[in-house]
Amino acid sequence: MRQGMNSHLEDSYVDRIDRHMGVGEVKGQGKPAEEFVARFYEGISGLKVRFSTPEEDKGPEIGGRQTVDLVVSFADGRAAFATQITSSDQRGVMEKKIKEMRDHPFIRLDEMNPHEVSIPKVLVFLDAGQIKNFFNDPTMKKYPELPLKVIDDHIRSLIFDLSQTQNPPQQKAVKELIQIFTEEKKKYTH
Repeated sequence: MRQGMNSHLEDSYVDRIDRHMGVGEVKGQGKPAEEFVARFYEGISGLKVRFSTPEEDKGPEIGGRQTVDLVVSFADGRAAFATQITSSDQRGVMEKKIKEMRDHPFIRLDEMNPHEVSIPKVLVFLDAGQIKNFFNDPTMKKYPELPLKVIDDHIRSLIFDLSQTQNPPQQKAVKELIQIFTEEKKKYTH
């Protein structure tokens, strides 16, 4: 494929979703939602985040094998997990994302060595209106419900991932991530 073609295909897919949004649904918050979650990860000690490559973000409907928006690594460079984020409240879009998660709870990145175990996939649903409000006044402390939603979605996804593997190294890695997010949640709850 030509350079940039992946981006064009993804943009066409996102535009098609936006055209079918419900009345009153806030449009155009997908990229800001990804940015919000990336900022959230930057606040967690020991984690590094990067946005996915076009190939990693190219879902099955446009010829890819997985759909992830962010890739998170531990400080030592080991891949930790990958995140799919949506701010759409369309039932069909949400069901599609959940099905992808069920079908592929663990993924492999091209950068991973053959001896590394697949990493868990995490699914985060955010309210587009809340994301829009956050970027009108981007002070994390003013929106404590957003980080809590991100944390709860991580814990829920990771518990699901844990139930889908019998591989001891994967189980250990997922349990470590559940512990990280459980500890992180304490910062936002009293």
